[in-house]
Amino acid sequence: MLEVCTIFKRLGCWFISSLIRFSLFLPVLLAGGGSYASDLKETQSLPIIQFSIKPRLCVLNAGEEVCRDELEVKWLAKEIRSLCLYQVEKSEPLRCWHNVTEGTYRFELTARASTDFQLRELDSSEALSNQRFQVVYNEKKYRKVRRNPWSFF
Repeated sequence: MLEVCTIFKRLGCWFISSLIRFSLFLPVLLAGGGSYASDLKETQSLPIIQFSIKPRLCVLNAGEEVCRDELEVKWLAKEIRSLCLYQVEKSEPLRCWHNVTEGTYRFELTARASTDFQLRELDSSEALSNQRFQVVYNEKKYRKVRRNPWSFF
């Protein structure tokens, strides 16, 4: 300890010794001595569902009013689930899967505005996962040139 204190005189011996004490205490804390490690284990046991929509974006050019695109919905879960795919504005599901760990669905969508999709349990109205298909209008905005063509500045 004396060697470390002579090397780091600017920091002070008390600062170095407190760092060494903390580094000895840290493995005990991470090994389960504190509540943080137990909280971390609980969050890792939650079921995770991967949910994706491709494509996620449609760009409408000037003069176009409706976006027509073929969407591919995929989901994957670690455990067997019974899920349904919903378009948020509609009460009926687009597709349901029973007792499986993954699902794929392709369909054509016609949309004027952004649309949200949800994965829900078969007998529940609570959303497990959300994805948005976004509709963007590509408007060209013309602006006046601020300088003369003969000017370099």
